[in-house]
Amino acid sequence: MRKQTKLVAVLSTAALLAIGASMTSFAAQGWAEEDGTWVYYDKNGDKVTESWKKSGDNWYWLDDNGEMAVDTLVEDDDNYYYVNENGAMVSNQWVAIENEDAGEDDEPDHYWYYFQANGKAYKRSDSASDTSISAKTINGKKYAFDTDGRMLYGWVDAGERQTDDDAWKTCQYYFGDEDDGAMSEGWRLISITDDEAEDAQPGDEFWDEDQDRWFFFQASGKKKAAKDGESYTDKTINGKKYGFDEFGRMVASWYTEATAAVASQGTATYSNTFMYFNNPEDGARYTKGWFKVVPGYYLQKSKYEDGSEYWYYADGDGQIYSNEIKTIKGKKYAFDNYGRMISGLVFLEMANGTTSNEIQNKLADDDDLHPYDTEDNFDQFVKDFATEINDHTIRSYYFGGSDDGAMKTGKQTVTIDGESFTFKFKTGSNLKGSGLVGEDDDKLYMAGKQVKADKDDKYTVYKYDKTNNSVTEMTTTDFIATCTDGGKHDDDKEETVYTVTTTNTDSVKYYLVNTSGTILKNKTNAKDADDYKFSVSKRQITKVVLED
Repeated sequence: MRKQTKLVAVLSTAALLAIGASMTSFAAQGWAEEDGTWVYYDKNGDKVTESWKKSGDNWYWLDDNGEMAVDTLVEDDDNYYYVNENGAMVSNQWVAIENEDAGEDDEPDHYWYYFQANGKAYKRSDSASDTSISAKTINGKKYAFDTDGRMLYGWVDAGERQTDDDAWKTCQYYFGDEDDGAMSEGWRLISITDDEAEDAQPGDEFWDEDQDRWFFFQASGKKKAAKDGESYTDKTINGKKYGFDEFGRMVASWYTEATAAVASQGTATYSNTFMYFNNPEDGARYTKGWFKVVPGYYLQKSKYEDGSEYWYYADGDGQIYSNEIKTIKGKKYAFDNYGRMISGLVFLEMANGTTSNEIQNKLADDDDLHPYDTEDNFDQFVKDFATEINDHTIRSYYFGGSDDGAMKTGKQTVTIDGESFTFKFKTGSNLKGSGLVGEDDDKLYMAGKQVKADKDDKYTVYKYDKTNNSVTEMTTTDFIATCTDGGKHDDDKEETVYTVTTTNTDSVKYYLVNTSGTILKNKTNAKDADDYKFSVSKRQITKVVLED
């Protein structure tokens, strides 16, 4: 037996050995050597049978034939003893004895026994309760024995070794292997069979039917496991947090106490139930703070199968954030409905308008719904969702690079499809970080993007409705039809002059913007690509002229 003191091997057959000088032959009473073995005669001259006799410091057993037993297990008055190859009773020793049933299912080649100072083998009492293991302390370690004195090993329950595939689920104690049956305390990696593994996490090797899993056994020897159907997700061991399922199996990788279902994926109430416990090889513990991993099968099946890694953040209880904007160490971050950190330029549909940081959806998601991956797509998106953007139900944000993710505010240079654009994001209020809609510093912004006239157009008219918080691009034709007197033709000058009759107000303004994005303050005959010439005074368009 490993890590034990003096060992005695007893896997050979009994040998014919002399007792030696410690015994003296007597003619009538006492020890006598006959036919190569030792016997003992009582005072009546009869051979003693099934009894112990002493010679020197040792005790010897006379079997039912009156012959001294050697190298064998002795049962006497419901107790077990062992006599060695010299026939002497052993004490304070481990002895491995050959198993007559070796070769049968789950039967070892031998069993270990421990014989006390009085020679008796430790054994479980017939009166012991089913819940008791009756552990014995030997050389500082605890061991359990059955009613026949055999050392128990593996999973143990009700004083018996349990060998069925579900023993790891039903048993509380684990006593090592057949040659080291010390009661387990602390961490132990154990091979188990779980025929329900595929239902738990299909596709993940960690959840194959044959698993090597960590268990934690307390000082009492009982494994740490969930109680009343709830999981231990907050067990502190050496300063780290661990989780265990209802069978005591250390939780690793992704875990949820909710009913795991692919159909529930992508909802906040579902994603928020997930925790991440690292992988079992590292010694799983639930993760706080930032971590970058592949999502679990039941958290996000499609990305699990892709093997793509994403950033997540877990709070002090190990739960991941999802569907919200959170402040972490003084910076704001956003998490989508799968719990992934959002990065780059995004449009977020908010749950409760302007009053909440709760996210309903991340638009232009991985399925390319409502894409804005080019300038044209971005501008089209803004037009399609103008109403929602204006009332802040949908907001644009910029969260830095893929490994940054911190919310950006103020003026930013954002790259869309390889081109750089100027954006501006709010720096204060409950809309902090959202793309500016409206006027700022003689510039106009739509969903954060600074508007500019196309280089080919040279100038573009924009309507800014402050009351409705909207910026709308107008064609020159629309502007003339909406805001002028309809035009008067001057035959001499061969031109049509449109006088602007709809003037700027506090709530609605019409601005002429150049290719740098600046609102013109004062300008005469600013000619666009269609040969319209604009006159601007004090940032108000006063006249449009079209030459014949």
